[in-house]
Amino acid sequence: MASDPITSPAAPIDEPALLAQQRRFAGLRFSKQFEPAFQAYLHEKMCRRVWLVGFSSIGFMLIFIWIDFAYLPEYVHYYTVPVRLFMILVVMFCLWYSNRPGRVPTRNAFIVASVGLVCAGWMVAMIIGVSRLAQLSVPVTHDGLYLVLLSGFFLLGLPARHAVVSCWAIVIGYLWGEYMVGSGRTLIIGNALFLTCFTLIGSLGAYIYEYMMRSAFLNERLLDAARTRAERESQGKTRFLATASHDLRQPLHAMSLFIQHLDERISDPPVRLTVKRLADSTHLLQAMLNSLLDISRLSVGMVRPQLREFNLYPWLQRILGTLEVSAEERGVVIDLECPPRIAVTSDPLLLERLVRNFLNNALLHSEATEVKIQVFRVEDRIRLAVVDNGRGMTEAEQDRIFEEFTQLRNPARTLEKGVGLGLSICRQLIHLLEYPSGLRSAPDEGANFWIEVPTGDWVETVVTPSRSLQEKLGGRIALVENDLINQEAMETLLRQWGCEITSYSSAEEALENIEPESLDLLISDYRLEGARDGIALIRALRASHGHNGPALLVTADTSDEVNEQARLSDIEVINKPVLPARLRRAIQQLLQPAQPDGGPRN
Repeated sequence: MASDPITSPAAPIDEPALLAQQRRFAGLRFSKQFEPAFQAYLHEKMCRRVWLVGFSSIGFMLIFIWIDFAYLPEYVHYYTVPVRLFMILVVMFCLWYSNRPGRVPTRNAFIVASVGLVCAGWMVAMIIGVSRLAQLSVPVTHDGLYLVLLSGFFLLGLPARHAVVSCWAIVIGYLWGEYMVGSGRTLIIGNALFLTCFTLIGSLGAYIYEYMMRSAFLNERLLDAARTRAERESQGKTRFLATASHDLRQPLHAMSLFIQHLDERISDPPVRLTVKRLADSTHLLQAMLNSLLDISRLSVGMVRPQLREFNLYPWLQRILGTLEVSAEERGVVIDLECPPRIAVTSDPLLLERLVRNFLNNALLHSEATEVKIQVFRVEDRIRLAVVDNGRGMTEAEQDRIFEEFTQLRNPARTLEKGVGLGLSICRQLIHLLEYPSGLRSAPDEGANFWIEVPTGDWVETVVTPSRSLQEKLGGRIALVENDLINQEAMETLLRQWGCEITSYSSAEEALENIEPESLDLLISDYRLEGARDGIALIRALRASHGHNGPALLVTADTSDEVNEQARLSDIEVINKPVLPARLRRAIQQLLQPAQPDGGPRN
């Protein structure tokens, strides 16, 4: 049996047509587009009742066979019992034939089930007629017909038209039989009155049942359409965010590097001040872009935690170190209260974003003079609390601050205080990481934002002294970057830092020209021209012994898949746009192991 295009899983669902159909099907008939699918739907529902219908029908027939043996004379049940046994076989055949969806045409299944119902009803009518002719001392009533009619209207699950026509055929057949055996007019009229009223009520019930089934069918299809549309839109958002994240980060990365190059080459104070303002504006734009992309990626489920254990004290020291200048400009003292030998199990990148957003919120919006991070154990978890002594918040304000684009004390929406997404991102990160959290605050009493992180095993680490960021880096570096503007920006800055640079525009060009032992460091973008990406290039160079040393992936792709591939391949990753200081520190750390004496490479 050919599958209907509407019911095929791969077929697109015509949602507008479903909505239009939902407004008109009082006549129990869909358009040609949906009627075959509904009939198959109704057939499937009918098949789910086969065991209930089979056991009840055969069970009642067996009970009546026993009643015939017990209460009817032998010359009567000599005829009635074989008839009932034969009807059991007929019913079993009809149930077997009708309840095979996909193998029996739906129309034929309903017809055979209706024929079985009519035969069962006429069998009861015939036995009643035979009992009338036998002139028994105990009259046989037509009550058995009610069971058959109830089955037809409600138990079998037939379409309303089949149920109504079949049941009326049974009633008319019974009344005709009463007339043929010579029953009295009063008996016929009385039975006709009761059976007609019962059948009218049953017909209305069958209509209501099928109407509800048609409504349920449309609702299920609309839900499928809504689910499909939501999945399609989610996939579209994912593609958009991936593209937007990559394409917007590229020019910002180049801008940041060119500005750093200008800053290091210019000595005129007014011009340096202009360059600093330009750098500040670029960093602000970068922060806004990161916030917007983060909130979007979190909302569509693109972020997955990568859990690992790490020591907390040096991790927090590094975060606070990057905020010292911003705190000094605002006259805020930042303090850390953390036991030195304590570790947690978390995603360090997501947890850092969470803590940074809490700290930035305290620095920008609390009007505090002191901000501190407090760390202590709470049962089997580690509580991190960001506490300030600022203006605090009312309960109503505490409910609002986690909403997108909400800033309590920035009516002019000045960009120096961000765009109002920091705490909204915190809320989504807390839900993603499933951390207990809370906020305690009151007007003029500051605020306390806290989260509780699973504990980890503290590991002794050896701190290697790093060289000053003002020293020349030195070293032979290969740069693989297909974006010419970013390539020029990286070349200019790396040469200014004292590195020897060779640039390639594709992975194939790098593979052909890089000679073994000719490099101290390989820096590559992830998305390159050709079949290989940056990670595949680094793997190929290592396999061919073209470069077995450190590698750095500088990419605008922030997906978890790329980060996981890089981690498994022992490749450092920095996401564009990268601050020049961070880029220099990363390059310096990668070059340092090969330069124990701190001297430049030859």
